[in-house]
Parts: sequence; C-alpha cells; structure tokens
Amino acid sequence: MSAPFTDAPAPADALARTRSLRNETEEDGLRRALEIVQAQSRKLTNEDHLSPLSFCMGVLNVAVSAFMLGRAPQLYWAYAGIKSVALNGVSYHLKRRDHQRLYLFDLCHVLSFAYTAASVAALVAWSFPEARPAVAPYTSSPAAFRAAFALANGPLGVAVPTLANALVLHSPRQTAALFIHISPPIVTWAMRWHPEAHERAFPGILPTRDLGDAEHAVAYEALVAPALCTYFAWWLAFAAWMMLDGRRRGNVGTAGTAGDKKSKTHDTVYHRTLGGAEANALGKLAGYNPNASHKKTPVAKYLLAHAVSCVALICVSPLFYRSYAAHTAFVCALLCCSVWNGARRYYWIMTKGYEKRLRALLPEDRARGERDKKEE
Repeated sequence: MSAPFTDAPAPADALARTRSLRNETEEDGLRRALEIVQAQSRKLTNEDHLSPLSFCMGVLNVAVSAFMLGRAPQLYWAYAGIKSVALNGVSYHLKRRDHQRLYLFDLCHVLSFAYTAASVAALVAWSFPEARPAVAPYTSSPAAFRAAFALANGPLGVAVPTLANALVLHSPRQTAALFIHISPPIVTWAMRWHPEAHERAFPGILPTRDLGDAEHAVAYEALVAPALCTYFAWWLAFAAWMMLDGRRRGNVGTAGTAGDKKSKTHDTVYHRTLGGAEANALGKLAGYNPNASHKKTPVAKYLLAHAVSCVALICVSPLFYRSYAAHTAFVCALLCCSVWNGARRYYWIMTKGYEKRLRALLPEDRARGERDKKEE
C-alpha cells in the first residue's frame, strides 16, 4: 500500500544533499525561474481572475445551462437574459479599462445589447401583466424572431470558430466573449424547436406562438429579409462612422499602441483585425498600414468583405430554420469548438506558458526573438 500524500517537510539530511548538488549559478537560475512562475500566477489571478470561486462559477454555469436545456428549455432564454445583463456589464467594464470602448460599435456587441434589452422587456412583461399590452407586440414579433434567428445562426455563430472563442471556465473576459456569440444560437434553438413549452410558460410574450409545423412553409425571402434589413441598418451607420471618424482612431501613428492600458488611444475592431500580429495576411490583403491606418481604401475593403461574408451567412441560415437535425448539429459543433479552444488555452497555460517565459531567458532564444522582431 502506497504512503499517503502529505505536505510534511523533507528531512534535513535530504535538504543538505540537495543543496550540495547546486552551485550559486544554479540557485540564481532557480530563483529566476521561481520569479517567472510567480509572475505567471499573478497574471492568472489579477488579469484572468483565476480563483476557486471563478472556476466554480464557470463549472456551475455549464451544468445549469445543460440541465435547463434538457429539462426545461422554455426557461433558458430567461436564464441567458439575466446572464447577458451581467456579462455585458463585465464586457463594458473591461473594454473601458483597456481603451476598447469603440469595440462596442461592432455588430456582435450591438446585437448582444439588443438581445439584452429584448430579454429584459420580455421579463418585465411576464412579471408585470399590466405592462404586457405595451411590450408584448415587440417581444412576440415573428419578424423580429426571424431576424434574430438568421443573425444568431449566421454571423454570430460562425464568429465562435473564426475568433477562436473559448470555454475558459475561470475567465470573465473569455466567458463574455464566448457568450455574445454562442448564446443566441442556443436560445433560438430552444425557441424554434420547443415552441409549445415556451408558449405555455409565457403566453403571448415570446415569438413562439406560430413556430409550429406551419413555419416550414414560410417563404425563403421572409426568413432572410428581416435579418438583412437589420444588418444593413447597422452596416450603413457603422460604415458612415468609420469613414468620418473611426478610421482615425485605433493605433494612429504607432503600431501596437491601440488597446494599451497606458495609452489614451481608443482601439477599434477594424484596427485590431487588420493590424494585429496574427492578422498580417488580412492587413496586407487590404493594403493596411499601421502607420497610416486612417486611409480610406483599406476601410472600404474591410467593410465590403464584412458585408459580403455576413450576407452569405444570413442567406444560409434558413437551412437551420427548417431542419432540426442541421440546427442541432450546428449548435453542437459550436459547443465542441469552444470546448476545444478552451482545452488548448488550459494546456498552454499549464505547459507552454511557463516554458516560453523560461526560454526567453536563454541567450540563443532571446537573440532569435530579436531577429524575428527585426524581420517583422
């Protein structure tokens, strides 16, 4: 039988033998390695908010969501709506702190705030019957649901693999980023394929009264037109702002200053997408120059590419509206993708993260890093 694990200190003679195997240089290296481990721990605690409580809350959220979708899918929209209030607040706080408030003009964030407003309105209509006549016509609109469905299962859902959103259980930042993209597809899945349960629980409040078998006969144009109108209403406003003001924001003049906590420059999704280190190919394709990021041509190319890709995804979304199997497979694929990305993050933190910091101390690796920066 093996001895139980204990935290008892090692015998004095064992410590003495260990010390005899080291010289001062080795001890200095060990102290430096310990400093790196401690710095990594501080980063995980202070920036990523890693703690037993945050990890526990992340696990419980996954468990409650899965149980609710399996046992009472008609309640999931309310649970997600309450979470959206909290997570949108967290997202705004983090974006404001990191000089990224202009990210909130992006389509994903605008739709997330609209979803929060609709959820709160529906909860108010359910909680206060006297407010139902004024609110229910908006929260139960079939056209609004079709717009939400196509956008949720088009641009928002596809953003999960595109942006590598990850299920990182302890991180409010990662949770908020994943939530705004993956929650709408799940909510619309629950409403689309369990309309009777929703209508029984919230009669006349949600757009589920007419989501029975007759919805399969709805014309294709009626499924995509509301989403296209919603998208282009945002796109025209966003394009006008980018051309008049937004293109002059971000990392103006100096590459890499945008989003810096010490910088007064407010970053934008456009500058982050085309100017990020991992997006050099996209930046080159659009003709983006970090030191002249205000030029109109790359902005126009970015806006055009955004419109083409989103319109294409919206036009494909009726497949999920008409097929339970296709829609379920799509949502499951998004969940698997987010879990895989989260697993890769945890693996990197527990292995490669420390290795990268330690290797940076070695002369040959430090010289290689400096050469790579010069080549970039």
